[in-house]
Amino acid sequence: RRSNLNCFHFLMVFNAQEAFMGSTPERLWRRRGLLLRTEALAGTVASHADDRQAQRLGSWLMADDKNQRENMLVVEDICQRMQGETRALEVLPPQIVRLRKVQHLRRCIWAELEKPDDARCLHQLQPTAAVAGLPRRVALDFITRNELFTRGWYAGSAGYLSLAQSEFCVSLRSAKIEQRTLRLYAGAGIVSGSDPEQEWQEIENKAAGLRSLLLTEA
Repeated sequence: RRSNLNCFHFLMVFNAQEAFMGSTPERLWRRRGLLLRTEALAGTVASHADDRQAQRLGSWLMADDKNQRENMLVVEDICQRMQGETRALEVLPPQIVRLRKVQHLRRCIWAELEKPDDARCLHQLQPTAAVAGLPRRVALDFITRNELFTRGWYAGSAGYLSLAQSEFCVSLRSAKIEQRTLRLYAGAGIVSGSDPEQEWQEIENKAAGLRSLLLTEA
């Protein structure tokens, strides 16, 4: 946690030989009573150890049309899915989330729910457009037909439930442990205007964040 701020850290141990872990910056939702907070975390640029360099990169991200469009696609999908579930909904201005290896564009979304139904929230919000695509059903069918691996818990959700409050994160920047094998997961969102080489570098940067944590612990 000290090494990777602004992230949710999770570990799910299934048995003595198998576990799933991660350090993800994306909140799926947090509910306290009827007040719900979710977010659109989409749009990425590299980070930098030097504050001035990182700020310059963050300013570029904030002004970039392609990344803003990518973020707004997620915002609009969330708002559409929460229609009928909320009494009020507010989208806050964009902000930059700075991590060690990358920076993200984020818009927080606040809502007042009609009733505290966590199962309904999970059904409506998961999977997000950022990890599945749009339209959701068509995109999921495409992933099933074309993706060359099984995601398992990757891009799913991890969190807790209670009557008073609940919170879930999106299980990104994650790793599957099977006996002595470690498999890392990371991805990038593809929209009109995406550059394949830049998207591949983005995936490398994201994976490097978790990889460096594991190597540090080793």
